[in-house]
Amino acid sequence: MTEVELLSLIAAGESETVEFKREMDRAERLAREFVALANRQGGVVLIGVDDNRHVCGVTLQQDYEECIANVGAQTIDPPLPLTSSVEIIQGKTVLAVHVPRGTHKPHCVREGQHRCIVYIRHGTTSRPATREEIGSLYQEGGILDFDLSPVPGATLADLNMDLIEQYVRGKLGKGLDELSTDLPQQLVNWRILIEMAGERRVTLTGMLFFGDRPGDFLPQSRLWLKRFKGLATDVDEWHPGKEIDTPIPQAIEEAMGYIKSYTVVEEVRGLKRVQKTEYIEEVIREALVNAIAHRNYVRRGSRIHVSMFDDRIEVRNPGPLHNGVTVENMRFGMQATRNPTIVRYLGANGYWEGDGLGVPRMIRLCQENGIREPDFALIEHDVVVSIYSRRYDEFH
Repeated sequence: MTEVELLSLIAAGESETVEFKREMDRAERLAREFVALANRQGGVVLIGVDDNRHVCGVTLQQDYEECIANVGAQTIDPPLPLTSSVEIIQGKTVLAVHVPRGTHKPHCVREGQHRCIVYIRHGTTSRPATREEIGSLYQEGGILDFDLSPVPGATLADLNMDLIEQYVRGKLGKGLDELSTDLPQQLVNWRILIEMAGERRVTLTGMLFFGDRPGDFLPQSRLWLKRFKGLATDVDEWHPGKEIDTPIPQAIEEAMGYIKSYTVVEEVRGLKRVQKTEYIEEVIREALVNAIAHRNYVRRGSRIHVSMFDDRIEVRNPGPLHNGVTVENMRFGMQATRNPTIVRYLGANGYWEGDGLGVPRMIRLCQENGIREPDFALIEHDVVVSIYSRRYDEFH
């Protein structure tokens, strides 16, 4: 980076990707900052800049590069490939340590012989990760498929056998009583149940697709929809909202029905009433299915929110984005599956193409119909998709 770029970075202050250190610190304290950044998006630590954005400079020992490399290799587990560069800013020496986004999350700091702590970046601070955050990091690192984890307290009796019967008939063309394998074992084969400690327990995927009320066991699985009165930038009134707590295929159709009730209008042409849609149904459905497929189900205190305004629909999905996907490259078909079993069942129910072109297809459909392209943003670790009305220009 040039001096101008570095000064601009410093002027912006600390963030989720930038940390300031006044001076070289102990290995463990430096490692906490490196790990916290790596467990999020990566970033840079500027040593020789204080918390007030003042460039104070730092005196470096001859072996500073080896010291930084050793922190990444010996104090951090799994090791991080750290790189550093000496920068001269306002005539003073600043060491910039570049931290990559971790590819083997969670990374942790070795603090003592038998202690290893996972740190995560939250705003401008680095802190120990919570249990749920650690679970999310394992999932991001590809070590854990959370959609196959057992649902506490759920048993086979909590699943809807009629839905399972429909699935079996659609998949095999036969009923449950015609299976050659006993039902519980077949459900294990289909990842609806999982064997743990000699017991067969319901998986998260099994509950989401075949549970009567998934939200009783997984509150984070409920969908919340609301129609506001006014524009997205200026609302203080709304219509009654709708909470949906049904198996995923039914939930998708209920959500689409609710959205249509507020976005499909009738107008009289001659002697006929004609329905006029403000949105392309396929675009909304794609955004909703993507949210269900890719959301972070580890986050128990959050739900998928669908907010409707006069000028747009916003689908807010508990993220963050998974394994190298960004709001920029997803527009070109970049895809990484956080919940592969959920995706498989979405495909079995006809909701998932599997070609990775869902987002590009949304953009193309809007372009072909003269509608503003959808926007994709990462806001406070949630993915927000904004789908614009055909009448958007009337409001702006």
